[in-house]
Amino acid sequence: MYNPKHFEQNDATAITELIQNFPLAALVTQDDGKVVANHIPFLLEGQIGVGSRLIGHVAKMNPVWETTSPDADSLLIFQGPSAYITPNWYPSKQENHLVVPTYNYAMVHVYGKLVASHDGEVKRLVVEHLTNSMESMRPGPWSVSDAPADYIEKMLGAIVAVGFTVSRIEAKWKVSQNRPVNDKEGVAKGLSEQALNEDDQKMSRMVQAGTGVGRKQ
Repeated sequence: MYNPKHFEQNDATAITELIQNFPLAALVTQDDGKVVANHIPFLLEGQIGVGSRLIGHVAKMNPVWETTSPDADSLLIFQGPSAYITPNWYPSKQENHLVVPTYNYAMVHVYGKLVASHDGEVKRLVVEHLTNSMESMRPGPWSVSDAPADYIEKMLGAIVAVGFTVSRIEAKWKVSQNRPVNDKEGVAKGLSEQALNEDDQKMSRMVQAGTGVGRKQ
């Protein structure tokens, strides 16, 4: 990933927060020399770092668990808020018009090894961990045990658990750090007032903070 120094994100807490809040990853692997991408939610165990682990599951019919070598590096791509930035938000535009549009975003690339498991207990634990994590903020959280036991066993038989052990991390927060203070303030204000979607509000807060994932504190 092209990542100029001023966009590099090395704060493990901010990176962990992005993965936790945007768990749907693009899993990039190789199959007989071909690049393959699958989109799978992954749950991070603990804080991100070399040696940390993420867990998920795929359909048994998905060949990724068979064709991905546990000895070869795979890649998980997590994307946070993103937003188009118009030059009209830059006060400096009024001075010289030496401005162009751009796009702000936050991205994490996690490299590591993917390992599959068919163990029934492992699959159940993965599904329970993922479900409990996703349901935790709901007023009446659904639990795996809410469904009939025989139905859950049937569903577990149709999936394969996957674990991902981290070997390297690259993170990029492109949130207007390369602009003068007045321009950054203009971007934050423009995004907040425009608010075409939730990402606009989050990116506005990220531009102001220079870090995090734009959640309301």
